[in-house]
Amino acid sequence: MRSGKKEVTRTTIKEELIRYARGCISGRTPSGKKHRWACRRLLRDFERIGEADFPYIWDEGEAQKIVDWFALLRHSKGVLAGQPIILTSWQKFILCQLYGWRHKDTGRRRFTIGFIEVGRKNAKSQMLGGVALYECGVTSTKNGEICECYTAGTKRDQSMIILQECINMLKGSPLQSRFKVSRTRVEHRKTRSFIRALSKEDGQRGDGTNPALLCLDEYHQHQTTEFYDLGLGGNTKEPLLLIITTAGMDLNVPCYTQEYQL
Repeated sequence: MRSGKKEVTRTTIKEELIRYARGCISGRTPSGKKHRWACRRLLRDFERIGEADFPYIWDEGEAQKIVDWFALLRHSKGVLAGQPIILTSWQKFILCQLYGWRHKDTGRRRFTIGFIEVGRKNAKSQMLGGVALYECGVTSTKNGEICECYTAGTKRDQSMIILQECINMLKGSPLQSRFKVSRTRVEHRKTRSFIRALSKEDGQRGDGTNPALLCLDEYHQHQTTEFYDLGLGGNTKEPLLLIITTAGMDLNVPCYTQEYQL
């Protein structure tokens, strides 16, 4: 006998990203020119899967893992405090591409650099904090290596924001027991991977480090590419450099001359 209940078909990450990209391109979802370019690239790349000159595959499982990871973390402020973090479509567009696209032969990530420019109060520090925790806990375990993860800012307070978000998101999370937390460091107990803040104000330029992940916060405030270059120099299996910033006014800094003008 049939129960009469309709089966609910779950939308895949790929389907959601395609719908989101089409919405941005059509103008239904307001977005900037370069974001629309990224949307067109995504749709084009999905069509290229399997072609001889396209060495990448889409791994739905890996894309879903980062979404599920954030759902295990907790909001710490406002009306959502204590609740699971549910990624929005624009956040999935960024994060699921970082983790979903894989080289078909090696299985390693396709993208090793991400540039994200968003307005204030869009949870950018929370998003990067979740990625840092994921790299410490999941990527390090998968690759069997210690991941050194750093947040970098020009000011001490700025560089500490993402680290503090990591600490806040673990409070009340089922993942909390997997990490050892102090005021200046978060460490994954099993792999000994860690998250630490660097700042030019403290004279911490990353000498002697080997970043698996470097989160470059408020890049429009950086007068040099020193931390950017540090992020590119990591000798790890799957390095990742994430640059996130709000808009700035100085058109002579690397954020504009090196990134925005491209």
